[in-house]
Formats: sequence, C-alpha cells, structure tokens
Amino acid sequence: MADLQRLLRDLDDARAAFVDALEDVDAELVTVPGVVGVWSVRDLVVHVAAWAEHGAGALDLATAGRGAEFAYNRSQTDAMNDDVQAQAGSTSPADALVREESAFGALRDRVATLDPAMLSAELGNGDTVEAVIRYDGIDHYAEHTAHLRAWFDGNSEADEEDDVLGPV
Repeated sequence: MADLQRLLRDLDDARAAFVDALEDVDAELVTVPGVVGVWSVRDLVVHVAAWAEHGAGALDLATAGRGAEFAYNRSQTDAMNDDVQAQAGSTSPADALVREESAFGALRDRVATLDPAMLSAELGNGDTVEAVIRYDGIDHYAEHTAHLRAWFDGNSEADEEDDVLGPV
C-alpha cells in the first residue's frame, strides 16, 4: 500500500505544481504560441488533460482484466498530439481548465482505488500500470510544469523539433 500512497502523493504534488505554474500566466498570453514549439498555455492544458485521460483509460482496461488491449506505443505520440492540438484550437481557455481538472480527477480516482497488486501488472504494450501512471500523469505534469516556468521566466529552450509533447 505504501507504493500506491507514494504514487498518489507524487501525482497530487506534480499536478499542484502544474496548477501553481498556471497561476503565474498572464491571461493575455494564454493563447500565444511558444510555450513548447507552437503550443500555447491553453494547448498545453488540453494536452496534459488528454494524456491524463489516456492514463485513466489504461487503468480502466487493467482493472477490468483487459490490460492486454492497451497497445499504445511511442510511435503513436505525434499523431495523438496532432489530434490534441486540433482539439485545443477550438477550446476556450476556461474549457481547457475544466477538461484538465476532470481528467486529473478521473486519473487520481483510478489510482486511489487501484489494488496495489495491480501496479506491477503488465499491459499490452509491455508497460506496467505504474509506468503508465508515471508517464501519463506524474512525469508528464512535471515535464510541462518545467516548460511553463521556463517560458514565463524567459528561459525557454524548448525546440519545435524536440519530442517533448508526449509522455516521458
């Protein structure tokens, strides 16, 4: 149970840091591209929400005994991110925040109610349930918190060519 509680705490902490970084964003800059490549803050919020939803979906499959159906591999990341960017462009900043809050809540709820023995369960793509929680949740929030802070501190070194928009 300690590992599950640690994961839950890490997930909460990573998301809290992300939300804290969002609070530093000037409202007039929310849709300005450049946080990561051409992505704006709004786009990044929708992006993080989509990957949290992805993680929640993986946990749903695992807990239903259908983990073998989770077949995500990193070669799909760019296409998934392109779809997310298309969604983000027609999403208001307020709706982006609502989606992210809901997606995080769904992922968090699934982690909180997970049987700790499931953490080591292998999914169809070879990743464990714990790995998905980390790359779609904890690590992903931390990665993009760093991008937000760097951009708004004027220290952004994110390159449009970098593969920084998928799970870590």
